[in-house]
Amino acid sequence: MKSTVNQLEVLNRATAMVKKGYDLNQSLNTSAMIELLQLQLMNGCAKFLYLKKDGTIRQAYGTLLEKVVEKNINGFGYSKKYDGLQAYYDVEEQAWRSFRYENLITILN
Repeated sequence: MKSTVNQLEVLNRATAMVKKGYDLNQSLNTSAMIELLQLQLMNGCAKFLYLKKDGTIRQAYGTLLEKVVEKNINGFGYSKKYDGLQAYYDVEEQAWRSFRYENLITILN
């Protein structure tokens, strides 16, 4: 299980956001928050808010626990992280969802 923050991944993600025109400080904060969210998703369930494509805010409750993911794998093995997306398994809807890294608003407790 993943248990530490990968600083290189945080910097790479923030650099990609800056190249898209986002502010450096906001990009670093969002990137660090994504890393923390990934840790929480892999170690259990996390509740978080993000901005949807249509401009509405979605409150999600998701997981990336290995035992849940293995039962619900679909697709062709292509990781959404290569498109700047965070995929997660929505516990309430029992379906896969994803959002753009830069659209993460906050992680709720």
